[in-house]
Amino acid sequence: MGLLVGHYPLALVVLAMLVVGDWILVCEGQVFTFNGLEGLLGSVAIAWALVRGVFLVRRADKCEEQPYGLSVTPRAQPGLWERVRQVAEAVGTRPPTELVLTAEAAAGVRQDRRWGVIPGERRLYLGVPLLLGLSRDQLDAVLAHELGHYANGDVRWAATVWTTRHRLLRTVLALRERAEPAADEKGARQSPPGPDHHLAKLFTVYARFCLRATQSVSRRQEFAADLVAARVAGRDNAVAALRRIPVLEAAHDVYWTDYALMGSAVGLFPPAGLLHGGFSLFLADGTRACELAEAERFPPPDAASAYDSHPPAADRIAALEALADDGRRPDAEPLPAAALLCAPDHLCAELEMQSRPGPGAQSRRVAWPDLPKHLRLAEHMRAAQPLRDALAAGAAPSGADPAARAGVEALLDLVDRGTWFEVAARLPRSDVAARSTGRASREFARTAFRHALHHLSLLALVEAGHLTWELSWAGPPVRTIAPDGLFGAVESALNAVVADPCDTEPLRTLIAAGPGAEALHSSRPFAP
Repeated sequence: MGLLVGHYPLALVVLAMLVVGDWILVCEGQVFTFNGLEGLLGSVAIAWALVRGVFLVRRADKCEEQPYGLSVTPRAQPGLWERVRQVAEAVGTRPPTELVLTAEAAAGVRQDRRWGVIPGERRLYLGVPLLLGLSRDQLDAVLAHELGHYANGDVRWAATVWTTRHRLLRTVLALRERAEPAADEKGARQSPPGPDHHLAKLFTVYARFCLRATQSVSRRQEFAADLVAARVAGRDNAVAALRRIPVLEAAHDVYWTDYALMGSAVGLFPPAGLLHGGFSLFLADGTRACELAEAERFPPPDAASAYDSHPPAADRIAALEALADDGRRPDAEPLPAAALLCAPDHLCAELEMQSRPGPGAQSRRVAWPDLPKHLRLAEHMRAAQPLRDALAAGAAPSGADPAARAGVEALLDLVDRGTWFEVAARLPRSDVAARSTGRASREFARTAFRHALHHLSLLALVEAGHLTWELSWAGPPVRTIAPDGLFGAVESALNAVVADPCDTEPLRTLIAAGPGAEALHSSRPFAP
């Protein structure tokens, strides 16, 4: 702790040295000389940079110190709370005061302190992805590890140490940001290194020394907590949990990016409770389950930072496997930890309201099997909308209904009459295309027209039943289902539409009948 807060005394020492130097200049009468005045102004600049960078740096808000989560009571989740109490009794410590479920595949503990010295409430943070992906014995190992920090006294000053470490890092970052010299238009650095630069180097060296010194203590605490987990849950179960958790973290990253938020750009989300709860569907897929099991057998090498508070997972596993065999083996058919949850769908829906980012008020909820189709339809409709607007605007003067006219058939009618360029001219254009004339302008319009017509044609093929998309939990999340040769036929038909002379018949036939006599239900996945 003394090392971490030492950057404040270090700053005071530097300020004191500056004051002494200025006092010597004053006493020797050098302050009225050019060199003395320059030294005095330089010390003032250094002092201001130091005060601004160390004492006036913006402190972390309290909300930044705690993850988003859902606090659950024993009445709401009796099974999970009972398990936590049982593990706490086996560890030999009192259970936490509060249990907070988070959206991350991680767990942690915290203990507040009143007036900085009196132990306050204990909080246990437990990620829902862990509950959905761990067995009950593996969860016991995780709980025993975290509660072991309480039993070993590791959390007495943990909150204060975390905050102080965070402030030290913020001080260094603030000094580094202010030390960055300005650059001219060509990117060349102009101003020479100033006082901020030298102060940033001094405090960076100090921060590295402090973090390395304190991390050795933190890592010893992690090894000690692993021993508690092995004693309570069994050596092999503790090892299995250490192998499983990094795999779950990586799997959850894939799920969250590629699946849960796949439709966020167009305002589409899975039903309430399945944004987080859908991770269990991802884990239940047979292909994914085999991939995760293989990853657990051969975990990737852990490239832990020298400043990471946790030792490399490989070192922790090796330390546990060196223990004597206690005879407790993982069950052949382990009970899932998720069975401890009461109304998991409702729980995940409540967590969704507490998590960020999340669906907004204008978001649309779509069932998982239908989400890919709605997503692709929304994307193609967005890309085709400028062409629909241009087509509808051209139909308005004739008195026709714009909504009825803004379709592929109406567009192809214009192409047959040779007036498609008038529609293409109303499409959004780049600055280069807008300044072009003659043949170049026509080619720009032809390219934009063909691109928008491509999306409009795919929408027509979906409406005609020749194309759809489905969800895939293994591999790419969106699988295209289409008859063989469909996309090649579409490209050929589009080329015929914009050719000179044009031919709209291939595209009309394709939309009306599809390629050949193949039906959609007999089609196979296609990846265009």
